[in-house]
Amino acid sequence: MDNPVSAPVSDQKIAVDVIYIAIADKVRTETQTLGNPVHVEVLGALFPEMKPEEIVDHLTAMVNVERFQDIKVHISSSGAAYLYSTNCISDQDAIEKVVAEETQAKIADKVRQDSAKHVQLTAMNALASLFPELDADRVQRYAKSVVGAEDCQDIQEIIGPTGIAYLYSEKFMTSNYATILARVEAKNPYATIAETVREESRVYPRPTKMTLFSDPVFQIESDQMQVVVETLLRRPEYQDLKKIVASTGAIYLYSAQYLDPAAAQWQVEWEEVEKNNNP
Repeated sequence: MDNPVSAPVSDQKIAVDVIYIAIADKVRTETQTLGNPVHVEVLGALFPEMKPEEIVDHLTAMVNVERFQDIKVHISSSGAAYLYSTNCISDQDAIEKVVAEETQAKIADKVRQDSAKHVQLTAMNALASLFPELDADRVQRYAKSVVGAEDCQDIQEIIGPTGIAYLYSEKFMTSNYATILARVEAKNPYATIAETVREESRVYPRPTKMTLFSDPVFQIESDQMQVVVETLLRRPEYQDLKKIVASTGAIYLYSAQYLDPAAAQWQVEWEEVEKNNNP
């Protein structure tokens, strides 16, 4: 019985060339089409039978072959490998895009974690501390570009009363709740109450029960609530805000900009008394 004969060297070279060509074609096409370097994991779909380290070994050898000299590998600060073709994108642009992609991904993760676990907004101007190696303005640009990005459709921006920009994830927080948190961040309970009341009068439209502001999210001490509300009603910038005391003693606020006094009074009585009598 004949001994098995190993594949000729020429056949082995052809097989390696096929791998190199497949990698180069994929990288060149992806770089030209998307304008971005591609993560090395993308190559796994080309060679499902190969282990990741085998693909890396081929890449290491391939970049030294003359006809594949346009194929470059960039190792990011996180240790991830990205590939690109210098026929389609410059080294400088490729590195910038990798930094942008990884920074944006970290920002999105931070925002989702803050929204889900801590129920809080993420201030854009605080993100720079997560990336000490980057200029603060650069981080700010990356944060802005997260909003509306294809894989970050849940990330939204909201501007607080003092002009500070915040990010939050709609997967874990409603826009209405984010708006309240942004107002609270301004540390001005008068403005927080006033804008919430105005919004409810305009959008729903309905008066706002004062007990709403006892929720911990508003950060107003219960023993200070009455003083805060009475002070607010006396301030000239909030003269559109009015108080209604229901027959049950419950206190409501509304904005005369958006609600008729008689209609507001009727709504309060309906909510406090009539609704329970007319199930």
